[in-house]
Amino acid sequence: MKRLLLIILLVIVAPKISFSQEVKKPGYNKYLFNPYTDAERSLNNALTKVQSSHRHVLVVVGGDWSYWSRVFWGHITRNYYNNKNYELVLVNFSPVNKNEAIREKLHVPKDRGYPILVVLDEQGNNLITTDTDDMKLNIRAYDESLLDMFTEKWLTYKTDLK
Repeated sequence: MKRLLLIILLVIVAPKISFSQEVKKPGYNKYLFNPYTDAERSLNNALTKVQSSHRHVLVVVGGDWSYWSRVFWGHITRNYYNNKNYELVLVNFSPVNKNEAIREKLHVPKDRGYPILVVLDEQGNNLITTDTDDMKLNIRAYDESLLDMFTEKWLTYKTDLK
């Protein structure tokens, strides 16, 4: 009886184990620039939020593959969560999702290094498009004072506007 039960168990369980090569999706991803985010929707939501407050939108085009994008992400998210003077939109550029439509819409140059920064006013007009090469302190870090000057010049909350 035990042998029969063992044979039945092996016949039923063995195929389940051997054919269970299904790839499981991770429950939590750790993307900084998430390639699965709808960048167009994120940008439209940000523009809707800033229209009444006369704030600007900072669009950062980069990817987790880029060292400088990851370093800049740390600086800009810390600044964003401390000040909330602008809306932040992260647009992924990677082999998984190149977001070509939104990059064309924002006129993001293809011949520059990443990350690329695009500052939009409350109407969605492009105020500046730049890379971050001029803000680098050395081969490992950004110059905090240059990042602060960029933020002060382009992302400051405009209270005097109607």
